[in-house]
Amino acid sequence: MPNTNDYYRKREDPYKPRFKRKVNRPLRFFLVIVAIIFVMSVFFKITKIEVSGNSLYSAEEIIAASGIEEGDNLFFVNRIAAGSRVVVKLPYVDSVKISRGLPNRVTIEVTESNAVGYVSVGDELWSVSSSGKFLSSIDQKDTEHIAAISGITVSDAEVGEYIKAADGESDKLSYLVDILYQVQARGLVSKVEEIDVSSVECPTFEYDGRFTVKLGANDNTEYKFGKMLSAVSQLSADDSGTLDLSSGNKVVFNPN
Repeated sequence: MPNTNDYYRKREDPYKPRFKRKVNRPLRFFLVIVAIIFVMSVFFKITKIEVSGNSLYSAEEIIAASGIEEGDNLFFVNRIAAGSRVVVKLPYVDSVKISRGLPNRVTIEVTESNAVGYVSVGDELWSVSSSGKFLSSIDQKDTEHIAAISGITVSDAEVGEYIKAADGESDKLSYLVDILYQVQARGLVSKVEEIDVSSVECPTFEYDGRFTVKLGANDNTEYKFGKMLSAVSQLSADDSGTLDLSSGNKVVFNPN
């Protein structure tokens, strides 16, 4: 005959608190985290740093500017901060993308700045990139293939810094940067001769020595550039005049 006392001794009391299990769970989690950090710090050391997209600066210059070194931990590198250091220290770098490659590689991909236009700052001329960054002080002979920018107040300039908007001209500056970006992205640097943002409601630029382009309000610059180029492709090589994009989605051509 079974011993009823054994039955009651073996039966687990459902109301008995399980303090031990609850106390050990955070400890186990902590130990797992410590183990992961230890493995990452020991085994993921950077041994290879690759640079792409550079022509104006050497790979060594870009790596030094980033502050990333061989032996650094792959996962503890602050990619945003490293990229910002490159852009600040090297004025002809417009943007940087830094990516990790397991188990020990870092890739730094740079987009270099090119002069798209120039502005007058006091008695000097300064070239600017498609992002509105000052690149260098230049002579008149260096302005032949980039656009003169007018209609915006620029009181000071410094290599690697961005154009700062004067009081009441932030909208002008924003529109100007949109225009410069489209000029660069579409390969039109040698064809855009002058950009005038005197009127933020209707900036203009001279194109290909034949057309004055009126952009209208800042409401989709990319689309307007596409429409402008489409209109030019349908005109003959002898046509010249004004391309007006200020009226909705259409381009109005007024010949000279």
